[in-house]
Amino acid sequence: MYHPETMYELTKMRMAEDLRLAEHERLVRRAGEGKASGAIDAVRFRDRLTRLFGAVWPGHDGATPATA
Repeated sequence: MYHPETMYELTKMRMAEDLRLAEHERLVRRAGEGKASGAIDAVRFRDRLTRLFGAVWPGHDGATPATA
């Protein structure tokens, strides 16, 4: 078994490490909030494609673009 002072010091070190990691994660989250994610909204994207190219669905024989 470890000496009580050693356990205390190890615990302090672990807590300090956890606090540093939590602060780092907060900074990363905060930095990411200001930027656009780059994700595409699938519904809007699909609507945009349909508007540009017509409603062509893969796998349908003889599919023709829709006229708008």
